[in-house]
Amino acid sequence: MNRYEIHAVGLGGMGVIQLSKLITKAAVNYQGRIAVQTEAYSASARGGRCWADVVVELDEAERMIDYPKALSPYDFVFVLSEEAAGDVKKSDVKETGWVLWDSSIINKFRAAAKLPSLALPAQEMAIKEYGEAVIGSSILFGAFCSLSGILSKDAALKTLEESVPMRSADKNRAAFERGWGIGEKRKAEPRIAEKPEKEKKQAS
Repeated sequence: MNRYEIHAVGLGGMGVIQLSKLITKAAVNYQGRIAVQTEAYSASARGGRCWADVVVELDEAERMIDYPKALSPYDFVFVLSEEAAGDVKKSDVKETGWVLWDSSIINKFRAAAKLPSLALPAQEMAIKEYGEAVIGSSILFGAFCSLSGILSKDAALKTLEESVPMRSADKNRAAFERGWGIGEKRKAEPRIAEKPEKEKKQAS
C-alpha cells in the first residue's frame, strides 16, 4: 500500500488535533482520497501531552487503509512541545520526509539538525501578525501543504475556510499563505541544513 504517514505530537491547546483534522478533511473532501485520523490526549486536555496521526492512501486504485495509525518512520512529523522534541529520533523520519516544529515553543531540538526540517515560530508569528495564537495552526497547515505536496492549495484553502470562524477567515487565509510561502522557500534549500562554518572548523 502507498501510504503517507503523518504524526503530530505536542501539548493540548497547541493545534495538534486541529492540524490532523484539517489534513484529513482536505484529503477526503477535496482530494477524493481515503484518509483516517486517530488521536489521544491526557486527562488534562489543555496543557497535557497529546498526539494525532493521519494516514492518507496515495494509491487511488487501493481505496482502503488496513491499519489506522501512522507507522514509523513517518513521512511528516509535527513537533509542538519541547518534551516531544526530546523523544524524536532520526530513525523516526523517512529520508524523503520532513519535520516541522514550532521554534517559538521549543528551545532545544537537537535531533532536528540531523533531519530534513523546518523551524517555524508559528505561535509567535500568529500573535504578532494576526493577534491570535490559535491562528498558528493555519501557518503550520500552509507550510505542511507546501512541503508535503499531498494536498493542493485549493483543497487546503477550501477546508480552512469551512473549519474556522467566519470572523477570522481572512486572517486564517493570510496565515496559511504565509506558511505556504515559508514552505516553498525551505524546499529550495538543502534538505538537511548544513552546519555553520564555525561548527565545521571546530569539528575538524
